[in-house]
Order: sequence, then C-alpha cells, then structure tokens
Amino acid sequence: MTTIPIMIDIKNKEVVVVGGGHIATRRLERLVDQEARLTVISPTATAEIIRWADQELVTWKPRNFEYQDLEKAFMLIVATNDPVSNVAARKAAPPNCLVNAVDEAEFGNIHFPAHFTRGKLSIAVSTNGASPMLAKKINQELANQFDDRYDQYLEFLFAARLLIKKARISSPDKKAYLRTFLDESFLQDAIQQQTLRELQLLVDKTKQNID
Repeated sequence: MTTIPIMIDIKNKEVVVVGGGHIATRRLERLVDQEARLTVISPTATAEIIRWADQELVTWKPRNFEYQDLEKAFMLIVATNDPVSNVAARKAAPPNCLVNAVDEAEFGNIHFPAHFTRGKLSIAVSTNGASPMLAKKINQELANQFDDRYDQYLEFLFAARLLIKKARISSPDKKAYLRTFLDESFLQDAIQQQTLRELQLLVDKTKQNID
C-alpha cells in the first residue's frame, strides 16, 4: 500500500468499528474526542467501550455486524479476532469508505500511525506497517523531546504570529521576528509574556505612525 500522510477532520462523520475488544478500544481512544459519530458493532465490548456508550460518546450495538450497518460509513475500522468476520466487513465497505484493517493493514486503505499531540502540535510516525514497534519507539523518543512545554509554546507562537501580521512592518522583518521565536529560549513563560507585550507595543506604534 502506497500512502501519504494527511490530517483529516472527522467531525460529524460516520465511523463504524467492527469489533469490541482491546484493539478496537485502542483505536477508539484516538477518536472519542473528535466529535465523530462513532458506532461499535460487536456482541461483546470492553468495560471502556461500555463506559463510552453510557456517556453517549459511542453507540454500541451488541451483535454481529450486518451489511446495512456500513452503508453510510465514512470510515470503517475492522478490529475483530475472527478472520472470516474481518473479510466480510471489509467487503461490505462502501466504495469510497476509508478502511483500516487493524491486523491486516495491506487490506485497508488507511492506517493509524504512532501519534502524540502537544496542544496545537501534532506529530505522527509511520513505518508503513513494516515495524509498528519501531514507530512506537521513535514516537516515544519524540514525545520526550517535545515535552509538555510545547503546548504553551505553540499558543505563544500562534499569538505572536497574529500580532506580527497586524504590525505595519516589512515582510522580511516579519519573517525575521518569526524565525527568532524558534529559539529554545522562547519555551520560557516569562520570555513569552514579555515578547507578547513588546509585540503589542510594536503593533500600536506602527499603527500610530500610519495614522
């Protein structure tokens, strides 16, 4: 399978998970806070899936899947421990459906990379199925490198960029400011706050000069 990395918005999309075990649960952990319409179809389910169903984060149908369950699916996750059921579910997917075959990635058209977030920062690692363990190892190393400080740092960069865009200064000067903020010293909260105050003064000053 030849793949490209993309980011996709699944808000209000129909996502069907066939399977209710631990593998299905791990997939759902990535999805329950994405505001998708999640349906789990499985005779049994883990305690976590049942809890999500009680919280109305997912809809659990405690039975085997039926072909009509997949008619409106935007994404299908096949995660049972029964090869026959997995094949049947994949074959029942609508023509343009995104299909993730958990244990047989080559039979799907998408896969879930190792992934972590720090606020607005999102980093994913994939080996295209060659070695999920290596992807997980690299992902953990990156997660250690880009620690929790990056959550606030990205908020700072976002706010600083908005102020720079408002400032009546040249494009090269704007780029110079933004490059400066990539220095690790700006991971410090005190420097971030001081910089935002200075940028606001710059915006006000350049606006007055134009007026």
